[in-house]
This record gives sequence, C-alpha cells and structure tokens, in this order.
Amino acid sequence: MLKLSKKTDYAIILLTHLGEVNAPVSAQKVAEHYQLPYPMVANILKLLVSSGLIKSTRGQRGGYVLARPAENIILSEIIQVTDNPFTLVECVHDEDLCKVHQCCPTQRPLIALHNKIQRFIEETTLAAIIKDAQIINPNFEDSAYEIAHLS
Repeated sequence: MLKLSKKTDYAIILLTHLGEVNAPVSAQKVAEHYQLPYPMVANILKLLVSSGLIKSTRGQRGGYVLARPAENIILSEIIQVTDNPFTLVECVHDEDLCKVHQCCPTQRPLIALHNKIQRFIEETTLAAIIKDAQIINPNFEDSAYEIAHLS
C-alpha cells in the first residue's frame, strides 16, 4: 500500500517544527521533543540543508531554520528530497512495464488516483501542514483540503 518512508515522515515533522518556531533549533532539541533517534534526525537535517529547504548556523545560538517561507515549500519537494518519486502504479510513467496494459481493467482508475494524489502533494504547502498541526480539534469539513495522515 502507499506509504511514506520514515525518512519522509520525519522530514515533514522536522520542517513543521521549524516552521512553528522563530529561532534556530538544534538537532538535539528537536529529536528530544519528538522522541526521535538523534542520528536519524541529524542526517535528515543535513539532507534538508543540502537540498536548500533549511539553513543551519553554527555556534551557541545556532541551529536550523527554514530557508524560505513555509508557503513556498511544497510537499512534493520534501518527498523528492527524502524519497523516490511518487508512483502508485508502474504503468503511470511507462505502460510498457505492465504486462497486461492492453487489456488492464484497472489502468485508467489507478492512473486517475495517482494523478489525484500527485496533485495533492504538489498543491499542499508546508504552511498548510503547519496550520493543521496547530488546530487542537480539527473540523475536517472546514479544511481547505482533505487531511492526510502524515505519521
């Protein structure tokens, strides 16, 4: 079934945290806050720095911050940095990979589903994720998009 990798899940959590604070955050503090393994958090943060999604500063008041506003970071970027490109079914990009593509009864609906999920991850910003994370009792009907369970 469709599943985000642990690396992607943690990256979204870390980026959400950085988007909620106004000062640099250390890898140690964020790992402790979410009770995540420090080595994995440190590696993901380094990956996010090298991708340009976050910046790091050294020193006693150093840490990690978003490199640009959360409104300008989209979910598909995060997934692209931390995971393989999203593919629900192989035939979505190359129908020759499918042995039954000429008579497949599920090809069209699965490609349509792939396209809807792809559109969702391309339209969902980190700001929208942060906004939903800040709602204590979310009212799903009022949400601008359907809530995706990211953890």
